[in-house]
Amino acid sequence: MAATTRVGVVYPGKGRMTLDGGQNSKFPRANILDNETPDCLNVVFSNGAVETRGGSTALNTTSVGTFVVDALYTRHDSDGSETMIVFAGDSCYALTGTSTFPSLPSAQSVFTAGVRVAAAEYLDYIFFGNGNANPHKYDGSVFSRYGVPEPATAPTATCTATGVLSGAYQYKVTYVNSGLAESDVSTASTLLTVAAGSVLLSDISVAPTSFAVAARNIYRTEAGGTTFKRLATISNNTATTYVDNIADVSLGVAAPSDNGVPPKFDCIVYHKSRIFCNDIAQPGWLWFSEIAEPEKFPTINFVRVGDATGDIIRGLSVYNDSVLVFCDNSIWLVYMPSADPDDWSVIRIKGQYGCRSPFGLAFYNNKVIFPAVQNDKFVGFAAVGGDSVAPTATLLTAGTAGSDLVSARIDNDMEDVQEAYIRNISSMVYKQKIWIAVTHGTGATTNNRIYVLDFSTSNLSKSQEEVWVPFTGMAPSQFTIYDGKIYFGSATATGLVHRADTSTYNDNGTAINSYYWTKEFGGFGEHYRYQKDFREARFLIDNAGDWFMDLAYRLDSDSDSAGYSQQIDLNPGSSLWGTMVWGTSTWGGGSAQRDCKVSLGSARGERIQFKFSNQNIAGQYFKVHNLEYKYNIRGER
Repeated sequence: MAATTRVGVVYPGKGRMTLDGGQNSKFPRANILDNETPDCLNVVFSNGAVETRGGSTALNTTSVGTFVVDALYTRHDSDGSETMIVFAGDSCYALTGTSTFPSLPSAQSVFTAGVRVAAAEYLDYIFFGNGNANPHKYDGSVFSRYGVPEPATAPTATCTATGVLSGAYQYKVTYVNSGLAESDVSTASTLLTVAAGSVLLSDISVAPTSFAVAARNIYRTEAGGTTFKRLATISNNTATTYVDNIADVSLGVAAPSDNGVPPKFDCIVYHKSRIFCNDIAQPGWLWFSEIAEPEKFPTINFVRVGDATGDIIRGLSVYNDSVLVFCDNSIWLVYMPSADPDDWSVIRIKGQYGCRSPFGLAFYNNKVIFPAVQNDKFVGFAAVGGDSVAPTATLLTAGTAGSDLVSARIDNDMEDVQEAYIRNISSMVYKQKIWIAVTHGTGATTNNRIYVLDFSTSNLSKSQEEVWVPFTGMAPSQFTIYDGKIYFGSATATGLVHRADTSTYNDNGTAINSYYWTKEFGGFGEHYRYQKDFREARFLIDNAGDWFMDLAYRLDSDSDSAGYSQQIDLNPGSSLWGTMVWGTSTWGGGSAQRDCKVSLGSARGERIQFKFSNQNIAGQYFKVHNLEYKYNIRGER
């Protein structure tokens, strides 16, 4: 039979098309893969199906104030408990119960409102810094200074009664905080000569409350010596005097010589029993703590990265046995084959990008995704794998086109991400997806859109390793995972934290505008240039509830039309819970899914495109598992 007389052609022929390829707005809608979409919003993909995303709801219905959430983290205790922590305004708040955020004592006016706060966890502590204030930490009960500064003044030493001391002596003091971290020593007291006497120490420094000091150590020289050894411990932060009548032979260990504090930082990461952070005062220095001593930063514990002027450190991430250092125009890998810093190597990643988004980094599939900057311009999202940007080329659909950007399929969307706010990009891995919040669209000044990168194995067609989809209706400044669920702090001045991915199918009562356009289908290759009568579409759908979804179609790249639309009833065919009337209503659970056949009337053209929608109504969702359509061939145009 001649091709021009073919009738009842079913595409794709064997089986049906899945709809799980994600968005591809880079190429014309007719040139992308069958399972991809040129335009979708607020949908997710699962086992070949496309469906409306879950909703969001406010966690704290009582706001912490008219503030943007500057940071949102979850602290994990060794006993398995969790604490959600919010920075908003100039204060820090910790979740109590299920919806209340009282402020933490000593955590007011520490960090500046409107400045993002970086954090890392280690040894039951979570450490914080925003670059323009002294870093702090939280142990689940006390919010205090991170690192122990040395006492500002030396003690005063005077001779008192008869005793065992004879010779010339000097004294120094250190602070010891509640985590047993010890400061460097103070300056030395004035040299005091004693003859068979004892010494009264007075004016012993008392630490500020914010230091959380629990004790102070006193160090003394032996008679005529220069080495300071531990004399005694004052087990409080109140006493200011001490009487020394201890013989030289009873002195203890030598005083610390280099227990430095962490610098002011705005990016930080934990790796291999150390804390790594940048230094606002020395932009090209990467500092690291001593092993298992996260508050001790000796003056020699740093490596130089970047050029400290036009290519400074902006973000940190862990990759296998290494720390990745993201600078303005380059990326570096600090390779650590052993715990000895002398064995470490600093390697520049093979790639053409830098990064200026410290909160936009995420680890997945043995890669680290990052917001990429090239020639001072944000260009999309790339990923580091090994010692290079990976993949070296992402094969797209049209011809031999390739890209080393993970976001190549949504390049057009990336052009609308606002350059001035890329530092605020935030990412979080959740259920094999990366949620990435960006500031999108002309005039936007806060994060107002989420791009979800799905790297799960539920893509039945296996055509793409990673698929993208945009979400709107939520404004996240930062994400966290708490109790196994994803939450975000508001990027607008509401002082609210929201739970996302709920089963409500609305955003705090507001409708989710959820839709999915298929690619534009032209039938089998040999039929592509022929005029067709499109007869019907068949698809497997979930009978989601007592509402309708919309099915629309349009022909031949019609860009101005919303298409021809009809409603599909999603009622499962049984009584909904609480509405059953005995003897009248349908008994049973109804049908969870239905194979739906829709007539396309007099649809005539070379190509056809379908759209599924939840009608932009709160509480409604759709789920479409697969699709096929039927056409007759009329003739070549």
